[in-house]
Amino acid sequence: MSERKSLQRKKELVASYRERYDRANRTVILFNFQGIDAFPLSQLRAEIKSLGGEIVVGRNTLFYRAFEDTPLVDHREIFTGPTAALFVYEDVVSVTKKLMEFLKETFQDDYRDRIKGGLVSGKYVSPEDVLAISQLPGREELIAKLLGVLKAPVANLVFTLKAVPQKLVLTLKAIEEQKSQGG
Repeated sequence: MSERKSLQRKKELVASYRERYDRANRTVILFNFQGIDAFPLSQLRAEIKSLGGEIVVGRNTLFYRAFEDTPLVDHREIFTGPTAALFVYEDVVSVTKKLMEFLKETFQDDYRDRIKGGLVSGKYVSPEDVLAISQLPGREELIAKLLGVLKAPVANLVFTLKAVPQKLVLTLKAIEEQKSQGG
């Protein structure tokens, strides 16, 4: 009886991983969490959740089953050792950046070795790709830059339009002074 419950529980876990993956627009990053104490991991989970992500610790065999129809199946080496899955529901850059900052702070020089790989929009990403994603400007920063680019021409136009009447007034004033002096 307990064997049947165990099998049912495993099927439920696989289904829940798959559901998270689908909800995350097929974006998941797998990493090695070994050596991270419970309290810092729970803090990281809370920070990731506030950014629109979720960290799930699970068994490799169950993760493998959940992702068996994805490109991760060709990278079996990902599913060895302690594995946690980072599901990204919102901005992949800010969530990835937060994970990499945490890993760098926790493991200093060998933090890069903690990233196993993953999927972004259903496409395989290597550990190097994950690192590159974490170094991109975030969504908010890109929006601010875009607004700056869009605002500049408008500001220049306003400055130009404001300058035309000022020049006209100065020219008329100069003509008036000239006439009052010379007659």
